Amino acid sequence: MDMTGCFFTADYRDGQVYFGGKKYPAGHFTVQLMNQYYVNDTAARIAVFRDSMNYHILERLRDGYLYVNDYVLAGDRTQQGLKAFPRLPPFGSLDTESILRDVQTLFTEENGYAICDYLRYRGEIASLDQSTIYAGSLDRTIDRDYINHMEELIRHVKAILRFFDRLADDLLELHRRLFRFVSRLNEADRLDEAHLLPLALEIFGTPELPYRARYIATTKTRRSKTAVVSRRLSFDRYYSFIITDFFEGLHYGHYLRRCPICKKYFLMQSARRTVYCSGMSPYVVREKRMTCRAYGAYLSHKEHAKDDPVTDIYMRRCAAIRSEASRGTISKRFATAAKKLAKDHKQMAQSDHAYAVTQYGKDMTREKLYYDTGIRMKGGGDGA
Repeated sequence: MDMTGCFFTADYRDGQVYFGGKKYPAGHFTVQLMNQYYVNDTAARIAVFRDSMNYHILERLRDGYLYVNDYVLAGDRTQQGLKAFPRLPPFGSLDTESILRDVQTLFTEENGYAICDYLRYRGEIASLDQSTIYAGSLDRTIDRDYINHMEELIRHVKAILRFFDRLADDLLELHRRLFRFVSRLNEADRLDEAHLLPLALEIFGTPELPYRARYIATTKTRRSKTAVVSRRLSFDRYYSFIITDFFEGLHYGHYLRRCPICKKYFLMQSARRTVYCSGMSPYVVREKRMTCRAYGAYLSHKEHAKDDPVTDIYMRRCAAIRSEASRGTISKRFATAAKKLAKDHKQMAQSDHAYAVTQYGKDMTREKLYYDTGIRMKGGGDGA
């Protein structure tokens, strides 16, 4: 956290977000939030930040007084809560040690009493009658350096208290709205900005996001010599950071989806209706792990084969051929020729009902198929 009270600073350009010295596609941190929400009870651990004491201290500072013991205790609880920070991106990329030192330095008994003294000092000034103020002597006696120092201290304290006071609510609200967005994706005719934006605005509204923006010159790559314009945004709230990431991604056609195989969220960067992610599925087929995309295709074929005996026989025979080839029982060349012959039989069965019900099953047995494959290869018709 810097002295302006901002926890996150990121640069945005061309559908990319630059954060912590790394480049990510816009929408990346939205996906990370959804995937980490339940992992190792991340959300529950972050929820300890919802501490009513933070709110009470903010109220007391607004009202002009402070109970020092509560002030110190709030700092202790915040330090404990910081241990869960690295579990949730982008907090893992932040200098949490620096934030911890800030908290340790600010929330001390000494600072608590100093704030109390300052509040009394301001109260004494405010209690002066108008004639004393009119005389003009007050302007010469006020210690403005002291006032500036204490106002900066209190402003920094308030920024930390507000951030942690709102963090748990931000997590819950973001997860709820993003889950609704993903669950309603199929309502869109096309998965691009024009069709997804109305859905996003219906769910999120048009939120006013507090952040500071400035334009900076950056290079496209480390080796580039020509500078381009980027926006540098600084956020004092987690909600603002994630919503900006979400809408920046949406502007460039990036949106999150949930894989029905592994149940993880992934970032789509095109208008295609891709259903499965490219990560590894938790399932094993023929003693091998498959990607979610490959497993989805396998399920689709399997489902299709249930109502199609011709395809079912063909797929089971090809699976057996692949298994034998991997064990070395048959050569890869022989396996290729056998699969080609099996496909020829399948196509004939699909076009000739009489063949399908009388001869197809016999031709697709291991013995008959391998014998015919051998004959075809000797005649030079293996197709390999």
